[in-house]
Formats: sequence, structure tokens, C-alpha cells
Amino acid sequence: MSSAKHRHQPARHLPGRGQTPAANTDQDRELLQFNVRLAKARQAQADTNRIERKAFREHARIENAVTAYTRELCSLLDERGFTQGVTLSRIPEGGDSVLIVQLSDLHFNERVELPSNRYDFTVAAQRLAKLAQRVKQLGQSYGARKVVVACLGDFLNSDRRLDELLSNSTNRSRATLLAVDILRAFLLDLREQFELEVYGITGNESRVNKELGWSDELATDSYDLMIYEILKRGFAGTEGINFCGFRANELLFEVMGRTFLCLHGHQIGANVQKSVQEITGKYAAQGITVDYTLFGHLHASAIGDYHARNASLVGSNAYSEAGLNFCSKAAQNIHIVTAAPATDPKAKQAKPAAATIDGMKVDLQDVTGIEPYVFNREWEAYSPKSESKLHTPSVVYQVVV
Repeated sequence: MSSAKHRHQPARHLPGRGQTPAANTDQDRELLQFNVRLAKARQAQADTNRIERKAFREHARIENAVTAYTRELCSLLDERGFTQGVTLSRIPEGGDSVLIVQLSDLHFNERVELPSNRYDFTVAAQRLAKLAQRVKQLGQSYGARKVVVACLGDFLNSDRRLDELLSNSTNRSRATLLAVDILRAFLLDLREQFELEVYGITGNESRVNKELGWSDELATDSYDLMIYEILKRGFAGTEGINFCGFRANELLFEVMGRTFLCLHGHQIGANVQKSVQEITGKYAAQGITVDYTLFGHLHASAIGDYHARNASLVGSNAYSEAGLNFCSKAAQNIHIVTAAPATDPKAKQAKPAAATIDGMKVDLQDVTGIEPYVFNREWEAYSPKSESKLHTPSVVYQVVV
């Protein structure tokens, strides 16, 4: 009985016993796939956290560095200024003329090495020194006591495209300081003979962001504004050097009753005369008569009856010659605004005669024999393409067998 009872009892099985080998293999595969997906998800989350932490660290480091840099720069400017140890000459009295220096497209950090043209910080310092010589000569000839410097943007080169990035001498933070150093010398050079007024607007190449903006908030996020404000602070309180205003895209100033409109030029279409008249038309609707428009952007001189386009300080580069088949020379414009001659008080006139505007292009391509302004070359030495570094090799470690 006992043995029969045991024979009729159902057999006991352990978990998993009795399954086919194929079912067991499928379950193991599903488990393996689930574990792989889980491990990949964990790794992706770890990578995301690592990237976010790294991005925050880099952002915090940059912000801390910029804050410290700005604080030290402001402290240095407040302590020393740009005229410490410099004896300023007396501003001449009288004068029937005012000179306007049209300053645009300086592209300080661009480096050009062509058979037809060469450009770097030293050449820029030479060409501005030559420009100051021409301004002084014209001022003496016309009896001018004041010079208006109209800064029309693109004082630094863009670094958004690979071709531009490879042609830049150094990064734009260091180039800003070099630009300030050279422009400081240029303004002090002019100050030896004239009273100065400085105005400024933004260009398109010197913007910090990649997107081109037209609003004041976005357009003034520009190295052009930074250079202007550093110069303004450095010359604060200096007799005879007045920084009179900076705007994002357009600016008006008046000389001897004549109203001048400053643009960079990237808002002007192919038909220049038509575009200029359209832009001045919106001011006419506001009751403002624009007598003359100043702009640059295309790196080619063109002086007309109602507008003047500036060339660049650079001249031709690889892109303009090879990509556009377009050659140009380094040049800047100078305009002489002369007061109308005194009229006989007995003469009957409907209105007094307006001042005349004479414009001329100053060729700055050849700077043979021109001594460059002295500037701080320590910042230029950081550039991997700096000429001084290319010609002064140094041995870091040498093994001799």
C-alpha cells in the first residue's frame, strides 16, 4: 500500500524544470537585451551629467575670468588713464574748417600675406600713422581746429567662418586690447594739433553673436562698442578729446550746420544712391534733413555728392582676390567741412549759405618709411601665427645620443 501510494502521488518539480531548451534560450536573450538597454541608458545619463557639469564649469570659469578682467581693466584705467605722462598741446583757437575722419573696416586681427598686400597689427599701426599725417597736413592747409572721428564699425575681424578663423592673428579678446592700444596712439597723435570729437556705431563683422541683430540690445553686443567704451573711459576727463555718442546701427551728428548720417553699410543694397536716399527719407519724414551719409562695409572707396563709402585699412585679402575677383587698396576718407564766407550784412538773402563739404580718399596702401605706433606686443606674442614666434624657434627638450 505504501509503495502504491507513493507511485500515485504527483511528481514534484523545481522551478524552471520541465521547460524546453529553446524557451530557456529566448528568456536569457531577453534578459540580456534588457540589461544592455539599462546599461546604455545609465551610461547616456552619466555622459549627459558629465557634459552638463563640464559646460557649467567652463561657463563659470569664463564668467569669472571676464569679471576679473573687467575689474582689473577698469581699475587700471581709473588709476592711470591714457594720458598719464603725456603733455597735451594747447587747442588752437579760431579756424573756419572742421575735418571729418571716416574710420571703418579696420579689421585689426586679420592677417594677410599676399604678393600684392600684407597686413597685421604693425602694418595697421603704420597705416593709421600715415592717416594722421595726412589729417595734420589738411588741417594746417585749411586752418582747422577740430577733427571729428566717425567710427563706422568692423574694427575687428569675424571668426565665424573657417577661412576668417584661419586668417586671424589672435583671438578677439586679445585683439581688442591691441586695437585700443593702437587707436589710443592715433587719437593722441591727432590731439597734438586738434580738438577731437569721437562718434561710433556697430558693424556686422565685430558682433559677438553669430546672428546679425538690428535691435539695440543685440546689435550692441559687439567688440566695436567694447573698443569705443574702453577708449572713452581711458580718455575720461582729458581736455580736448570728447566721446560724444555711440549707437547700434545709425547715428547723426552735426558739423557747421550740416547733418551727417553714420551707417556701417551692410543695410545698403546694390543701387547705392537709391538705398541711401531711402534711408535718409525716413529721417526727412521726421523733419530731419541729412546732408551727407558716411558708410563703409564693401572695402572700396566711392565718394559721391551725397554719400561717401570708405575702403578698409586691410586692402585685398585672399577671399576678395580669389573668391570674388575683387581687388582693393587700403584707404580711408577725410572730409573738409568749410564755413561759408561772411556775407555783406546789407545784402538780402533768403537764408545764409551752407558750409561746403569736400571729400577725399587717402591712399594708405604703401607705408614705406612710416614709423608704426608703439603698442603692447606682448598680447600679439600669444598668437600661434605671430611673425615673431615663427622666426624665434626654441628647443623645449633635446636628447643627444
